[in-house]
Amino acid sequence: MDARIIDANLNRVAEGLRVIEEYVRFVLSDEELSHKMATLRHVLNATETAHEEHLMGRNVDEDARAYAPPTKRPDILSLLRANFKRATEGLRVLEEYTGNATYNKLRYDLYMLEKEIVLLASKPTIAPGVYVISDDVATLLAGAEAGASVIQLRDKHATKAQIYDKAVALKAQYQNSRIPFIINDHIDIVIAINADGLHTGQDDVPISVQRNILGHQRIIGRTTHDFAQGQKAVTDGADYISVGPIWETPSKPGRAGIGYDYLREVATLGIPYVAIGGVSMANIANIATYAPPMIGIIRAHDQIAEIREYMQGWINKEKK
Repeated sequence: MDARIIDANLNRVAEGLRVIEEYVRFVLSDEELSHKMATLRHVLNATETAHEEHLMGRNVDEDARAYAPPTKRPDILSLLRANFKRATEGLRVLEEYTGNATYNKLRYDLYMLEKEIVLLASKPTIAPGVYVISDDVATLLAGAEAGASVIQLRDKHATKAQIYDKAVALKAQYQNSRIPFIINDHIDIVIAINADGLHTGQDDVPISVQRNILGHQRIIGRTTHDFAQGQKAVTDGADYISVGPIWETPSKPGRAGIGYDYLREVATLGIPYVAIGGVSMANIANIATYAPPMIGIIRAHDQIAEIREYMQGWINKEKK
């Protein structure tokens, strides 16, 4: 057996694992996934029992591919895919040349981690700005065009079949993949049209159940009316929460506005949130002090650009 093959592929796998691990650790900041990646690397290192022999056979000058210029990856997904491929292919080579079952197990463990990490990396980003909510397809498309950060199809009066038809129509016309497209209430429609995420209220099934169905690559939002509900949503794994209704609004009939108390403390939860409920240019100055990262617009659709511009001051300040 050529020691150079073993040496080259041990190095190849270790390098690929480290590139992935750095992304998981520093970009995703995921402690559990970081630990899993580090464990794979440690197990791999423990299989190298003839390091000196491998070093004796190492000769970069005789390697036909040594010093090849590095490939410039166009985006993070390309980088991750390339390094998962590098690591799994290297493990297959080691498995074939050594017959060591450890490499077989590492390869299959890495296949499952690839699914989890790449799907997480492809998850849409929730950016600060205006969160536009409507039951009208044209309004949502116009909202995206006007610079919305998120759009949500919400219809409390139509049949599910009608909502599905609207979702299909919106998906067919929606070309801006940078702005998440959320469906209110209907997890089956999210799956059916491959929407970016789901938003549900306090009376819905637990977020953990929704996560098991939707996976980690989709956004899950939760309506909250007070700090305790916000804490629970964070603990349960929501990606963002809504805070409101700030003022009484026809979209929440029979529910009084919650005022500003929750807005004063919600930032301490450390999760993206949207202030919602009767917000318009007529009253946005009243909540500017709390600088919410997102403002939800349900009726004031003609004011999206104005509200977005008004918010830019505190968004820019937060970035600094």
